[in-house]
Amino acid sequence: MQGALVYITGLSGSGKTTLAKEVVKGIKSMLGVKPIFLDGDALRECVVNSDYSTQGRFNMASYYVRVAKLLVEQDFIVVLSTISMFEKVRAFNVENFKNYLEVYLEVSEEIRKTRDPKNFYKCNTEDMAGLNQNVELPRNSHLVFKDNFDMNSACKEILDKLKGF
Repeated sequence: MQGALVYITGLSGSGKTTLAKEVVKGIKSMLGVKPIFLDGDALRECVVNSDYSTQGRFNMASYYVRVAKLLVEQDFIVVLSTISMFEKVRAFNVENFKNYLEVYLEVSEEIRKTRDPKNFYKCNTEDMAGLNQNVELPRNSHLVFKDNFDMNSACKEILDKLKGF
């Protein structure tokens, strides 16, 4: 299989990392290849970047997709989970990845606050995307899963789309 980018996006607490990990397992078992999993928080930690300003977030988002592009060009399947605040970054993906699947987790604020895996909502975190920081939400994602979506069904839909590449 040629390289591909599965770009899983949504706001904090939407289930990006959880879904991405399931997709990675599915790619291994169903497609027989080992994908590369990139998580926005882990990448940010690797480069020791704690700049959550709008410009800082844009710089990191650009970095994430450039790393993914390097790997996809080497025929890896990359699963990237990240808050994607910028239409410009998603447009870059559409233009630069032949095999690109954008997945948007459209989960209500109420549900995200209930989940709150990192206590961002509880602690009223500053510069929080979608809460006190503007976000350009995806409008043209290939797949959109809403609120309390079924993780197994979502994973299956993603894998089915990947098989078409």
